[in-house]
Amino acid sequence: MIFKYQELKECVKEDFERFYEMGFTGKQIFPAILNEYEYGEDFCLVEEICIYVLLSLNYIEKNLNNIEIIRKLMELMNKNNENEIKNELGDEYTKFITDFNSVKSNK
Repeated sequence: MIFKYQELKECVKEDFERFYEMGFTGKQIFPAILNEYEYGEDFCLVEEICIYVLLSLNYIEKNLNNIEIIRKLMELMNKNNENEIKNELGDEYTKFITDFNSVKSNK
């Protein structure tokens, strides 16, 4: 990952707000933001998982339907990627888990 978790969180928030203010629907925001990152340098599975969590938080905040994002997030998390996430995020892993648990409790 190029970004630290907190930096990625801020970038995703800014991107979400930009697309939301431009009038994109919930269904349009998800692929637009994912597209912003997936073709970037060093895009990896952990970054993808983090983006799904962070997008879900933004969708929850705006009361948008995030079922599709959560479904894909759970598919990725069910592949036992937790060790990879821990290793990649290091000391920011606790922030990720807090956000992930917030998403799970709001689904």
